[in-house]
Amino acid sequence: MKWSEKYRINTHDCDPTGFVRASLILRYMQETANMQMKHLGPSNEELREQGKAFLLSRINMSLYHPLFAGDEIEAFSWGCESRGVSFNRCYQLRRGGEVIAEAASVWGLVGIEDHKLYKIEDIKFGFDVDEPLELDSPRRVHIPRELNLSLVGERTIVYSDLDGNNHMNNTNYPDMLCDFVPDMVGRRVISLGISFAHEARLGEILKVYMAESDGEYYFRTIRSDGQVNVEAIMMLE
Repeated sequence: MKWSEKYRINTHDCDPTGFVRASLILRYMQETANMQMKHLGPSNEELREQGKAFLLSRINMSLYHPLFAGDEIEAFSWGCESRGVSFNRCYQLRRGGEVIAEAASVWGLVGIEDHKLYKIEDIKFGFDVDEPLELDSPRRVHIPRELNLSLVGERTIVYSDLDGNNHMNNTNYPDMLCDFVPDMVGRRVISLGISFAHEARLGEILKVYMAESDGEYYFRTIRSDGQVNVEAIMMLE
């Protein structure tokens, strides 16, 4: 079952060129998913009362056309057939009859305190599943072994990064990665894949490694304990 919400693009969601940033596109998508969960259940609040939360494992996005301030869009989100501990969810943004962006994601239901993974089959959802999207972008992030990623900087996790799970919200990661791309102003993200390995909490200092090859930007962020935080592949135009 597809759930939809309508939005008018906020001026403050745009970069200096006037493009809506990838992080904000991801937020419109995920807010639509939140509304489906809130109205049909189980809501994020209900899950949190049970000591559980959905955490993003990986997402791949295709952004076909730019969005601008004042644009009126309709966002769609729906659950797809899932099994084991992986919950699949897709998203689509439309401006009129034009598809602007699509994304496919995999989530895990995790115990907030003990990090236990729960089986999707044990959850009673208030909605039926629908067909998954088939996107051009790869489903998994693969950084070639021969690619030499270089340290390009560090990023401290601060208050404004945090969400209700008390770690950096997944929608902030596209902005963080774009901050390390040279000459980002005037360009926009057209595809992005992120795999999430370990969360980043308040005060964590991430080391950011990057390489560019054939127009693609590869990223790996490392926590202070040496654990991989995320790996990502980004394409720009």
